[in-house]
Amino acid sequence: MSSVASLVSALGGVASCRELAEYGHPAADVTRAVRTGSVLRVRNGWVAVPTGAPENVVAAVRAGGTLSCLSALAPLTVWTADDARRHIRIRRHGVAPPAAAGVVVHRALPLVGLQSARGGVDSPEWAIAHAVLCQGRRDAVATLDSAIYRGVITRRRLESVLAQLPRRYSDLLLLCNPEAESGLETHLRLLLRSVGIDLRVQVKISGVGRVDLLIGERLVIETDGREWHSDKDSFAKDKWRDLALAERGYLVLRLSYQQVLFESERVLEVVRGIVGRGEHRWNGRHRRAGLVGL
Repeated sequence: MSSVASLVSALGGVASCRELAEYGHPAADVTRAVRTGSVLRVRNGWVAVPTGAPENVVAAVRAGGTLSCLSALAPLTVWTADDARRHIRIRRHGVAPPAAAGVVVHRALPLVGLQSARGGVDSPEWAIAHAVLCQGRRDAVATLDSAIYRGVITRRRLESVLAQLPRRYSDLLLLCNPEAESGLETHLRLLLRSVGIDLRVQVKISGVGRVDLLIGERLVIETDGREWHSDKDSFAKDKWRDLALAERGYLVLRLSYQQVLFESERVLEVVRGIVGRGEHRWNGRHRRAGLVGL
C-alpha cells in the first residue's frame, strides 16, 4: 500500500486532495497513487481506498457534499430519530445533486467557528446543528443529551452552535439533562414533564444501582431502547434488577421503545393513574414492613 493510500485509510477510507496536501502529499503524489490503483478517484479533488471505504461517505462525496446530520452522528452512537436515509450537506449556494430516493440534502447553515469536515464526514458540531433542524423537538433534545453524555461535544461548544441557529431553538439546551443515558429516557422525561409530572433521572438506589427515572418516592421507570438488552445476559440482569427493586418495595414500570414513542398516550394514562392513586409514595404498610429507606 502506498503512503497516500495508507493516509487515506487512516482518514477513514475517503479523503480530499486538500487534506492529503496538509499531510505532505501534493497533487503529484495523489495522481501517482491513482495511476497505480492504490486509491480511486471518487470525484474531482477526492479519492478513496479501493476496498473498505464507507459506502455512505463515498456516495455523499460523489454527490458533491459530505456525510452529515443523522448519518454522521449514528456511527458515534449518538441517539437520533430512526431514519435510514443518507443525509448529506452541500455548500450553501452549491449545486444540489439530482433528487434521489433515500437521500436528504441539507444546504450548509450560515454558521461560523465550527470544526471542519474530515474524510468526507461532517464534524459532530456541523452534524448536530443540522440534526436539530432536521428532527422534531424531542428527538432533537435526545440527540443533544446523547451527544453530551457520550462526550461527543461539550456543553460550552453546544451553546456556541445553538446560539447561531434560529431563535425558536434557543431553549433546547434548557431542556437537556446530560445525565440521561439513552434517547428513549430523554423522550420519556420530556413526555412526563410536559403534563406536569415531577421526576428525577438516574437515581441511585442502594443494592440496585441507578434507575432511569424515579417518580415520587417509589415509582421506578426503566426504558429499553431499540438496540438495548437484546442479549441473554442483559435480559437476565434486567430481571434481577426488577426483582431487587420489588424486594425493596419499589413499583417498577419497564417500557419498550415502541411503547414510549408510539403508545405515549397509553403510557401517560398508566403513570397518571399510579400517581393519582398515590402509589408512587411510601405509605403506612411500607413503613410497617420496614421497606422505607432500604
